[in-house]
Amino acid sequence: MEPSAGDLSLRLKQRAVIEFLTAENVNPTDIHRRLQAVYGQETVDRTTVNRWALKFRESETGRAQIFDQPRSGRPVTATDEAHQLQVHNLIQGDRRIKQREIANQIGISQDRVCVIINLLGYRKLSARWVPRNLTEAQKAQRVTCCQQLLQRFREEGDEFLLKIVTGDESWVHHYDPEEKNQSKEYRHSSSPPPRKFKVGPSAGKILLTVFWDGNQVFLTDFLEKGTTINSPRYIETLRQLRRRVCRVRGSTDRILLQHDNATPHTSHATREALTKLKFETLPHPPYSPDLAPCDFYLFPNLKRYLKGNKFSSDEEVREAVQSWLRSKTSEYFADGMRKLVHRWERCIALGGDYVEKQ
Repeated sequence: MEPSAGDLSLRLKQRAVIEFLTAENVNPTDIHRRLQAVYGQETVDRTTVNRWALKFRESETGRAQIFDQPRSGRPVTATDEAHQLQVHNLIQGDRRIKQREIANQIGISQDRVCVIINLLGYRKLSARWVPRNLTEAQKAQRVTCCQQLLQRFREEGDEFLLKIVTGDESWVHHYDPEEKNQSKEYRHSSSPPPRKFKVGPSAGKILLTVFWDGNQVFLTDFLEKGTTINSPRYIETLRQLRRRVCRVRGSTDRILLQHDNATPHTSHATREALTKLKFETLPHPPYSPDLAPCDFYLFPNLKRYLKGNKFSSDEEVREAVQSWLRSKTSEYFADGMRKLVHRWERCIALGGDYVEKQ
């Protein structure tokens, strides 16, 4: 049974147009031009127009067969529902199965397997590394924290975000190799492809501590390799931060602090110091760098900028970091805080699961 008009492919529709215009004695060149005006890039090529115009001239007007006639040889049945079901079941049984293995088990070509996989809507994706395999209790804790923070944002608006001061520590290397995407370069088709040798980060590194809000950076500090952040050192950093924030904001009001649950941040001595220094610590669930602006926003952008640069000393690294931070406008820091709201919403929607890159 022939397909209905609604089922006609673009190719068949164009054949019908070619038949009609050929009957009106329009030459193939003009037919092709008129088809292009309607179908654009999906227009059949000029040679095809010539072939079908010739066929329609040799046939009785209006009686030519525009459908492809059956041809000898094995009919194409490898993409039917039965084969699609077999492919679907094999993928469900082993998400890492290879197309070659599917083809061998079913007895069809690998090309047909590829077509079926596309028809079924499957895509093969690499696993994304996440910090931890979260338990249901940890997911519930993440949802609760995000709900509390989101509710406060809805009540106080942007003023709540602008009050938040966030900070964290991260290692910055003298040399961190550039990412693969950063090394792309234009080449002619005849040119040999560029090569990259696998190189790890340098041993030379310094520990960066940075605190910022939705307007600017308040404090940066650097520790050389071999030193660590402990509770006394972190408390001294908090004292410096308090003085700096009060001076810049011109206020001695309580400061909203967002930091993670590292031991120096949550020790008994640190908690006592936070109370005395009039910091209000916002709730932050454990194992949640995806909800910390330094981890999902500031540090990745900074390190992407530094990748591929070689520094000969700690001082050069400090200057590069400070220069990058000074180059950022208040809008840049405000954008980081706004992304925090989106991540609270996504975490809740995902039932506490990790929020992947956006």
